[in-house]
Amino acid sequence: MLESALEQFIESIFFFLTAERQDTRNLLVKKHNENLETHGDFSFPSSVKSWHKYAICDQVKNKNDALLLEVISKSLTDLIEDSKTWNLRIIKANEENGRVYLFLERPLAIRVGLLESLRNNEIILEILREWSLTVEVSCAEDSNDLTTLRAKYLCNVIRNLCAINNVKHRILVTTKSTRKQDGCHTVLCGTVLNSKSGVKETNLTADDYIRLRQDEMTLIAQHKYGVRVSTDTKWREFVAHLGESAAAFELLQSKPSGAVKINFDCASVGSSKGASFILYNCARLETIIKTYNDRVSEGTYPPLPDIDVVDLSLLTQEDEWYLIFNYILGLPSLLNSCVEESTKGIEFRPHFICNYLCSMVRVISQYYRRVRILVEPRKHLLPVIFARIHMLKILNETLKTCLHILNIKSVSQM
Repeated sequence: MLESALEQFIESIFFFLTAERQDTRNLLVKKHNENLETHGDFSFPSSVKSWHKYAICDQVKNKNDALLLEVISKSLTDLIEDSKTWNLRIIKANEENGRVYLFLERPLAIRVGLLESLRNNEIILEILREWSLTVEVSCAEDSNDLTTLRAKYLCNVIRNLCAINNVKHRILVTTKSTRKQDGCHTVLCGTVLNSKSGVKETNLTADDYIRLRQDEMTLIAQHKYGVRVSTDTKWREFVAHLGESAAAFELLQSKPSGAVKINFDCASVGSSKGASFILYNCARLETIIKTYNDRVSEGTYPPLPDIDVVDLSLLTQEDEWYLIFNYILGLPSLLNSCVEESTKGIEFRPHFICNYLCSMVRVISQYYRRVRILVEPRKHLLPVIFARIHMLKILNETLKTCLHILNIKSVSQM
């Protein structure tokens, strides 16, 4: 079972307000994804009207304009004080425009988040190694069309999501809406469409499509590194891997049951940018960490201290908090949201991971441009370097964990 400090925090807020335990997927307590510095990290509606389903509000059913905190005879000060016993603590709270906005004590949350992520990444990889149940795919063995390729990619990812979320039902991934199998939950795989014609792509085989993406990655690499890419054996192998990764990522980016529209015009050199940018930032993080280790070997930097003795409160940049709060602390909730079991069946949402990765690497890239990590090894700068290297190592492991769930290999250099 993955640890989730954010979900525990939401549960604590619900219990403080209602004296009831609540599914953290309930949207009354909202986790913010942007404007964290000005709007806080969480918020919840302050009026009783929004909380009418809870027993605490029964006495004021006809007073929709009443404030919840007044009804339960508590204040924002009480909330802040109560949070001192929680896993994450509130440092500031204010009420504005019908909502209560909560600001976390960042140094504590950063330490909790980084340590939690170290444990969770190990747990996820262990779960995936030990999981024995398989997900079946319904297609002809010799089929080489794009929709079948998408179904095979989905089959592997759904297997991983079942492992992480402990889903023990038999799952069948099929491209036929009428295909059913007794004792199996069926996942429909949507058709792959040509974005220009809007109809199912039948002219291009799965192998052709992967080669097309490999050609596109070769053009991108040639533009950046020169013509040797097309003749060097190692480069060709590397670009082949990038092309396969781009194809898989592109077919997984949409909701499984929905159709996915693909642009097959390699001349546009743009369809693979999502996957290539993610892998590029993987390589960027690996390079920073390797450079630091090389400079340790040279004697330029001291060895990286254990995270337990590093001053993580020095991670004060807004981008650093954004990365830790949304992507490191946010990973367990993301994986939880990728699978939803109900009386109607099971819904899988692997495309959430693709969206998460695209968003994450945009912030990493922005942070890389704004902040120089490996500064001069002056004594007063070393504690900041240590904190940032630990953060980047954990970001890197988080990226690789997500790619592993998607069955896409990460890269150490570009």
